[in-house]
Amino acid sequence: MPKYIYMLNIVYPNSYIRLLLLLMLHILADLIEGHLYRQVHSMGQVVASSEYIFAVYEGAIRYIVCLERKTCSCGRFQHDEIPCAHTMAVLKKKNIKHVHPYCSDYYKHDALTNTYALPIEPMPDKSDWIAPESVLEEA
Repeated sequence: MPKYIYMLNIVYPNSYIRLLLLLMLHILADLIEGHLYRQVHSMGQVVASSEYIFAVYEGAIRYIVCLERKTCSCGRFQHDEIPCAHTMAVLKKKNIKHVHPYCSDYYKHDALTNTYALPIEPMPDKSDWIAPESVLEEA
């Protein structure tokens, strides 16, 4: 049994809540992937320069995508660590259906489920806080 399922059984013994959380995580992962594929429709011509380097035209603007280094001249691919619209256009042209190798592990199903694998401890009463006076005044 995967660890996150075991932890959900402990933290959320009500099977309805547990199933709802798992469903939400699957839906979130599917929404991210669906969003990536929808971006492709606005792209123009894709021209290969080498096996890994491509020029993608969006109107009069040219973007350079390097699949090997996971970069795009728009900056989103390397910043978000998930394929931008230009990268998705390249992957479509190369007939690559699995975008997971081009995504950061943070966007993958295991990372999303592991985010909620450990229980979150509730905060103690404010009167029990051990904090500087300035912090207590702000809270």
